[in-house]
Amino acid sequence: MLEICKIFSSIQGEGWRQGIPAVFIRFYGCNLRCRFCDTPEAFRKMILMEEKEIIEKIDFLAKEKANIFNVIITGGEPYMQDFSKLSSLLKKKGYFVAVETNGTIWRKIDVDWLCVSPKKQALEFMKNGYDIRFRKNAHEFKYVIEDKKDIDFIDTKIRKPVILQPVDNNLKVAEMIAKEIKKIGMPNLFLRLQLHRILDIK
Repeated sequence: MLEICKIFSSIQGEGWRQGIPAVFIRFYGCNLRCRFCDTPEAFRKMILMEEKEIIEKIDFLAKEKANIFNVIITGGEPYMQDFSKLSSLLKKKGYFVAVETNGTIWRKIDVDWLCVSPKKQALEFMKNGYDIRFRKNAHEFKYVIEDKKDIDFIDTKIRKPVILQPVDNNLKVAEMIAKEIKKIGMPNLFLRLQLHRILDIK
């Protein structure tokens, strides 16, 4: 049984794979309480579901209502639960499985794409704000930027794409990020806004 907040189809609005249609599995709960959290519903709504039920719902949204091949497991914090069986079953059915995590809980689960989004709050109990074992396994990192101080939080040892996302699509913050990444010169830094919010896609 897995604790799920909701399952829905939409467009991936953030990160490196921005713009693709996907079915999202939003897991319930998170081990952090970030001030800028944009998914407070993940703390309020919880449904217990078997893997079979989850896949039936995904098949309905992805095949019967559309032609979607991407599944994104997100939260909350999905790594609070062991979803290895779910991921394995989805991959066997031909889905491309992506996961979004804050990187504070290490589990080695077979997925197709892994996005780690470190949060400064995790510095209280973890250097760099994430488990560095993810540095090798992740396909991308994503940092939510509120002000110039957050630029210093970026782990410069990361060699994968690093997305810098201005909090709440704040354009002044976006302008600051643009100036800073030109100074830093790291070739793997990318400024991205939240596309789903710009287009008001649910």
